[in-house]
Amino acid sequence: MKKLRKSCRWVAAFIAIILILVNCNTNTWALDSYMVNDTNSFKKVVEFESARHFSLGRGNAIRKDLFNGYSGNGFVYLVSGWADVNFTVPSDGNYKITIVTNSDQYKENWLYLDKDPAGKLCTNAGSWNKTTNEYTLSKGQHKFGVSSDWGYVALDYVLIEKVDDIMQPTDPVSKGGFNVKGNKLYDGKGNEFVMRGVNIAHAWYTSETKTSIDAVARLGANTVRVVLADGTQWNKTTAEEVNNIISWCREKGLVCILEVHDHTGFDDPQRLYTAVNYWIALKDVLNANKDYVIVNVANEWLGTWNKGDVWTNTYCTAIKKMRSAGIENAIMVDAAGYGQETSSLISNCTAVKNADVTGNIMFSIHMYSVAGANSTVVKSNIDRMLEKGVCTVIGEFGDYQNGGDVDEATIVNYSDEKKVGTVAWSWKGNGGQDVTLDLSNDWEGNNLTSWGKYVFFSEHGIQKTSKLAY
Repeated sequence: MKKLRKSCRWVAAFIAIILILVNCNTNTWALDSYMVNDTNSFKKVVEFESARHFSLGRGNAIRKDLFNGYSGNGFVYLVSGWADVNFTVPSDGNYKITIVTNSDQYKENWLYLDKDPAGKLCTNAGSWNKTTNEYTLSKGQHKFGVSSDWGYVALDYVLIEKVDDIMQPTDPVSKGGFNVKGNKLYDGKGNEFVMRGVNIAHAWYTSETKTSIDAVARLGANTVRVVLADGTQWNKTTAEEVNNIISWCREKGLVCILEVHDHTGFDDPQRLYTAVNYWIALKDVLNANKDYVIVNVANEWLGTWNKGDVWTNTYCTAIKKMRSAGIENAIMVDAAGYGQETSSLISNCTAVKNADVTGNIMFSIHMYSVAGANSTVVKSNIDRMLEKGVCTVIGEFGDYQNGGDVDEATIVNYSDEKKVGTVAWSWKGNGGQDVTLDLSNDWEGNNLTSWGKYVFFSEHGIQKTSKLAY
């Protein structure tokens, strides 16, 4: 409960009394919101239990049991029907609305804004979940709420914030961009950064990229790894496209890993050097955004196992060429064997890192049915890379691959414990037997698959562990 501070001056007391009469909508004084309100800055919190606006009967009630840690004087427990709050915004514009909910098991309900549907509300069990969406609102009063036929969800409060005040990315003061120190990654302001994100297949679904980035950001990710093409196998991703992708990511505060996918599984060093030349041609746009962009040289180049010397020598040459051309971004290197041969990676990662005069090299393991086969394998791969003193991320992982199981639980949980980045494969667009690796059934992210729900809502998933870089 927010307490009104008394003033010895009668004018302040008079104003306080007027504010109480205007804002209090219950017989007993309880502050149901705090608000900063002018046309340039707006922030308001409305408690559901103070609003007292929900469908009667059906077991719906204001309660204080079932869950601890709520704000205010309780919460509305919605069994079925609807519950909403009213608020007023001072000007036309974009606003971020966050709703805080809890439940005894995973629940899906529906949001509405005024008279229109406003998206799906997914509530994970046993903790207070924050779900945030962005809406365009006109000046004046609005209504925001939850509807359900089978809810059983606790509704704590709603936070409304003007986007102009909170969503503009802050440019880092450092000129260094992302940089690697030991086995840690640091952002342009010198803060440790742990990736929690997903892969997005731009090269194959170019018209869906912005929608995908917006959806992933709304669900809480701090990173996207974006599939590009240099023209060798798929239509070349142009400089204009790359610039747009980076801009869309920056607008949402997302770190952007860019990777060339044309050379997946190929062993010819010239294929890797083709990707290098693609990056060199994009040097200016990459360097201008090094506080947000990490360059993943080529996806899963060198598919054949037991060629550690080829992997090492070719990447050493590639990195030196990129640095000599003036590329300043942090560089990511995939393991051989379609990203899963960790033995050669562990043996040779130090030599590859030392080939870079800046030291800004990080390594990526793709954990599927080999590198992510079981708990022992997953933990060993992570531990041995960290013991080498190099920065490592899980640049792709799934829950199943090519008929083989993957221990996704250990990947997610142990990576959180060790502060290792994870980037799940993939948002949408997989085909054949890999279709189960889609995180969402739609590009907008309103209908997540079981795999998607696990990645975003599990105990150590994105929503519980993701923090934006800036």
